[in-house]
Amino acid sequence: MYKVLKIGGKDYKLEYTVEASLYDDCVSSVTSLMVGISESEDKNDIKKLVKEISNIPKTTLIIFYAGLLEAHGPEGDGTVSDLKDAKSLIRTYLEEHKDDEDGNFYGIMTLCIEKMGEDNFFDLIGLNKMLGIEPEQKKEPKKPAAVSTRCGVVRVGPQLSAAKLGSAQ
Repeated sequence: MYKVLKIGGKDYKLEYTVEASLYDDCVSSVTSLMVGISESEDKNDIKKLVKEISNIPKTTLIIFYAGLLEAHGPEGDGTVSDLKDAKSLIRTYLEEHKDDEDGNFYGIMTLCIEKMGEDNFFDLIGLNKMLGIEPEQKKEPKKPAAVSTRCGVVRVGPQLSAAKLGSAQ
């Protein structure tokens, strides 16, 4: 089921199903971010953590675009045909939400990753199976996960998507 985002007075449907799973930049970006944060925690590597955090804006754009593909991409209504269109929408979204928790790249990324969990995106792409996540774990409420670091706690996304990230809460 999709989530409706109002952007620039129009409704946009965010959904992580077949189109998003076939967009390899989305799959590689989100898994790279999660693995990178986990590795930086395991090795107490602050430089690697900073590098991964610096990738959040680009990763956010890619996964935001992927979530719009089903309804609005070339196979949908065609209103979001490329990353340039998604970038324009994300810019408007950021302006419209500058005073709330979603008004930054991290907020949008969290929204997208939580929606991925709700849509069972990580099952669809086979990530949960490859990571050995048991069905019982998947049925738990999808609470945000966190990775503890020397600098504090970095919220990553749904527990479902972060089960192998070390100190998920």
